[in-house]
Amino acid sequence: MDQSLRWLPDAYGTVWGALGIAIQAGLPVPAGFIAFPSTSEDRIRSAYEELKIREKTHFVAVRGISHAMLNVIGPDQLMHSLHRLWMDSPESLALVQRMVHATWCGKAQWHRRNLRIKANEGMTILDPDTYLVNSITGKCTRRTLEPKQRKMIRHVDGTSKVVEREGERTPMPAEHLKQITDLAGRAGKDIGWAIDDNERVWLLSITS
Repeated sequence: MDQSLRWLPDAYGTVWGALGIAIQAGLPVPAGFIAFPSTSEDRIRSAYEELKIREKTHFVAVRGISHAMLNVIGPDQLMHSLHRLWMDSPESLALVQRMVHATWCGKAQWHRRNLRIKANEGMTILDPDTYLVNSITGKCTRRTLEPKQRKMIRHVDGTSKVVEREGERTPMPAEHLKQITDLAGRAGKDIGWAIDDNERVWLLSITS
């Protein structure tokens, strides 16, 4: 077995170990694998094909320590994205995950009993709104909406576009805030999250 590529549940001992533990605990983490700079191209392409068939999507996200490349489609584009990542950070491990087609995404940070949720419509964080939720009562005690929040959308061919919202903003639905609060409570740590177009919440990152 090639030890230079690991599927996410076996990520112990790497920077993605906390996500591996979370997926083993049953938290909703997108499936994926960790590629090392020494991993052979054939092994990466094979893992991509396996992930594509298992998850029924061609789209993946390539995540490094400091940034991510979204909506990567096909093995050739995947290899190009990995080479770019390793040119910038030659020793970095890359997490290749099923891409979540997010309608909302953001981060959630604990402040004692309160959870501060940063939320942005679309597939990446650009101009996030802020919600403060009391984890005991589950009620939102404060919110700040960005009047002209930009959001990233994805076209059918995989290309993405950033658009600016027009008109009056409406807050994130209360049920979404509850989903995020529940997920952060299960994780017990600060998290990155996304909600997909089926209104399912996903755990994208976790503070180890």
